[in-house]
Amino acid sequence: MARVLPAAQDEAPSRRRTRLARAERRTQIADAAARLFAERDAAEVTFEEIADAAGVSRALVYNYFGDRNGILEALYRRSVTELDGQVEAALSSVRGQSEALRRGVAAHLAFARRDPSSYRHASGQVPFAGLAHLAARRRANTAVTLGGGPEAEMVARGMIELTHGMVLHWLDHQEQLDEERVIDLITAFLQRGMIGVHDEGLPIRPIWSVPSQ
Repeated sequence: MARVLPAAQDEAPSRRRTRLARAERRTQIADAAARLFAERDAAEVTFEEIADAAGVSRALVYNYFGDRNGILEALYRRSVTELDGQVEAALSSVRGQSEALRRGVAAHLAFARRDPSSYRHASGQVPFAGLAHLAARRRANTAVTLGGGPEAEMVARGMIELTHGMVLHWLDHQEQLDEERVIDLITAFLQRGMIGVHDEGLPIRPIWSVPSQ
């Protein structure tokens, strides 16, 4: 037994290294795909190109993601997680609905400015087979913060899609639109909408970011 225990202990770090290497390789492939998708329509990018950009075999890309939808879903999940995390950080010390809304909007624009491709993925602008299901789950989670139920989900959908739509419009016309002015406009637009649905009896709260998965 004295000889078995050290051997068992030695195996655990090896297994951890294998899992870590797999996660790193998956990230490496996803990063390569994201760079290519940022330059061209995702439907035009081949697995051979993704494999070459990542420095791996095409078979490995298939092994990790299955197909193009698998890669796009991974990029969506990653981008949504990053966006939600940045919004949560922006809201961590705010007080009052107006400030929360403005900081939430500002976090969206800051994320889009720093990483336009990832914001497009998070917004669902790049479609894939499972997008509708994942977007519905995201809406349902957001609806919980608005009181729950079909009406709350409808409002949640409006908030999410309007925010993404306006930020994407700004992203495509940055030379014509001042970022601070856009933050003010989107904030005012959403705030008035939230006041309106609150007056209709929906108990909304200024929570912008919820777990999407």
